[in-house]
Amino acid sequence: MRKIISAFVKYPFYANLIIAVVVIAGFISLNHIKKSFFPEFTSRFISISVYYPGASPIEMEEGVTSRIEEAVRSIVGIKEITSTSSENYARVLIETTGRYDIDETLMEVKNAVDGISAFPSAAERPIVFKQRSITRAMFISLSGTEDLFTLKKYA
Repeated sequence: MRKIISAFVKYPFYANLIIAVVVIAGFISLNHIKKSFFPEFTSRFISISVYYPGASPIEMEEGVTSRIEEAVRSIVGIKEITSTSSENYARVLIETTGRYDIDETLMEVKNAVDGISAFPSAAERPIVFKQRSITRAMFISLSGTEDLFTLKKYA
């Protein structure tokens, strides 16, 4: 390390040359960088929602959620399947790996869900959609010693 430093002290031209190369490379790469005020992020999530009026969470789990999970489990490109069964409603959230086209995976999921013939007769048709990516422009937090009503008034 001492030899390098002593070489730069002895021959300052080389140090200036390295700085000039770095600055020029920076300006050249600046023209090739993608610029966006609000960059778009592609969503990696597919959501399946099913409404079944009058059904308990157990009925939703056994009659709807588990069947959807079994149908989509073998699709290539799925990283994780998360499901929620509640009263009258079931939701299955599929996270893809991102290595495959999300639209193709969406079509495969739709075909798999449409191929399920054993849904309860009172259940509505499943809604399969790709979740949009949401980017926040700004996040503001307001706190203080005042009560909630006063803080809302200030906001």
